[in-house]
Parts: sequence; C-alpha cells; structure tokens
Amino acid sequence: MTDTDAKKNPDDPSASRRGKSLLKKSADEAGPGRVRGGLALILASLALIVSGYLWYSVLYESADLFSMDIVGALDRIESNTNQTQESLANDEKDIKTLRETQDTLRASIEKINTDLARNRFEWALTETEQLMVIANNRLQLARDTHSALAALRAADHQLELLASPKLLPVRRELAREIGLLESLDKLDVSGMTLRLAALADSVDRLPLATDIRSREFAADTTQAKPGVAQVAAADGGWRQTARDLWRDILSLVRVRNDLTLQRPLLPPEQQYFLRENLRLMLYGAQQALLQGGIPTYQQNLKSAQRLLKDYFDADAQIVVSAQAEIGQLQGMKIVSDLPDITGSLATLRRLSGRKAEP
Repeated sequence: MTDTDAKKNPDDPSASRRGKSLLKKSADEAGPGRVRGGLALILASLALIVSGYLWYSVLYESADLFSMDIVGALDRIESNTNQTQESLANDEKDIKTLRETQDTLRASIEKINTDLARNRFEWALTETEQLMVIANNRLQLARDTHSALAALRAADHQLELLASPKLLPVRRELAREIGLLESLDKLDVSGMTLRLAALADSVDRLPLATDIRSREFAADTTQAKPGVAQVAAADGGWRQTARDLWRDILSLVRVRNDLTLQRPLLPPEQQYFLRENLRLMLYGAQQALLQGGIPTYQQNLKSAQRLLKDYFDADAQIVVSAQAEIGQLQGMKIVSDLPDITGSLATLRRLSGRKAEP
C-alpha cells in the first residue's frame, strides 16, 4: 500500500505507523541544520560588529589617513629607493676603486721592501769597503795603527752582521790583518806629531845664548858708569875726553877667565834664521814620521838637539824641557816596515764584482 492509499484510507493502522516514522525522521534531520544556521548567524553578527568597530576607528580615530596622499607618498618612497640604490652603486664603485688603490699600494710596498732588502746588502758591502779603504789610508799615509785597527774591526763586524757564506774569505783575510796590526807595538803616531808641532810653536819663546852675553855686557857697563861719573866730576874737560877715549879703547878688548866655550854673537837677522831653521828641523821630523822615513826623522831630531845646545840658553828651564822632549821622541821605537792590509780589500772587491777606485 502506498502513501496515496494511506491518505485515501486513513483508518488503516499500518499507514498511520509509516507516517509517524516519516515525521520523526524529518525532525531528526532538521535539528543539526538549525544548529549550523544559528552558528552561522552568530558568526555573521560578530563579523558585522568587528567591521563596524574597525570602520569607526578608521573614520573617527584615524580620520587623517583619508587626507594623506598615498600615491605621492609611494612615489617619494620609490624615488628615495632609487636614490638609495644609486648611492649604493656609487659606494660600491668607490669601494672597488679603494680596493684597487690598496692593491696597488700593497704591490708598491712589497716592491720597495724587496728593493730595500736587496740594496741593504749592497749598502753594507759599500760601507765595509769604505772602512777598509780608511784603514789602508790611515796605515799607509799616517802610519796610524790604532785607527787602522779600529776600522778593520768595524769592517769585520759589518760582515758578521751580513752572515753571508760568500764573504767568508774576506773575513779570513781580515782576521789575519787584524792579528798583524795587534802584534805591532802600540805607537801613538798622532800624539808624536802633535808633540813635534807643539815644540815647533814654542821655538820663538826659547832664549838664545847671545841674549845672556848681551845682558852680561849691559851689567858690566852699568857697573862701570858710576866710577866714570865720579872721575868726570873731579877732572877737567880735556881729561874727561881722554878718559872716554881710553875707555872706548879698553871696551874693544875684554879678557875673560872662564873656561866655558863661548858661542859667537849673532846679529838679529841671523837670530831669525836660526829659529826658523830649528822650526824646520822639527817640522821635517814630523813629516818624516808620517811618511815612514825613520832615518830622516832621527837625523832631524839630532839636528834640532845640536841647534838647541849650540845657540840657546842651556840653563833655561824651557830649553831643558825642549831637550828632554826631543830626547823622548828620539828614543821611541818606531816600526819602519808596516804590514800589508790590502788583501781583504782586494778579496772583497773581487767577490762582489766591484772595481777599484782610481
């Protein structure tokens, strides 16, 4: 029986039961739908309330937002962004330029350091060579062993600092030459030349033996004058004249009873040449000492001693001191043959490829 049949026959109990079951099923299906609809309505209401609050906040609390030029602000932001990008690009270019400059400077500094390291060796060799030249000059020209020895030691110290195995033959020659100079007697040639120069400067202050005789003659004349004056007062004019004549005759000849050797009187012009001759003897001894002419040095000192003994006052303290000084200089042992110290210089020039100076 169908639903139409149930409607046509309401009195049928089976039809009544089927209708109730259909109504119950429809009610069960309609319940969840009403709940979902209520929730949707509530959510819509909340969304409307939130939207209204937001519009209220925008319209009344942030009304200045609508007055802003959003497009202009965006354009300015874009312009600032472009400028910033250009500035960054320029900065990158500058940084790149600085890096290139830094690399160039670093390369230049490395080249300079390399040149300095290479030239430092050359400079040290040049300085060592100059020290050796000074040592040879002081020894050969001035016969100054002290200065020559100091110069050779300084040259050896320079080579020690270089620490080059190539220069070991030079150091070997230097050690030999330093040993030769150290074995010599320590003679202060510079001091001797200064002492000779001081003696030559003091020649003008040395008293001559003729000065003593002149003083003695003046004393004798002074002693004779009082007696002559008394006679002149007692006698007449002709007698005074005769006595003056007789006194002049007696003054031509004087008899002395001393046994000492009398030195001849020298006129003033010869006194000048005597002093100059003594000074030349002293300077000649000085020059001979510097040139290594030992016989000439000794001969000049002997000549100076003889001049002092023959023509100067041997009792004066300054003459005695000069004689003693010359005697000390004459008694000093002087080495005539000096060692050859040119071997180290020649070896250095040969190993370093340097040419000898003209």
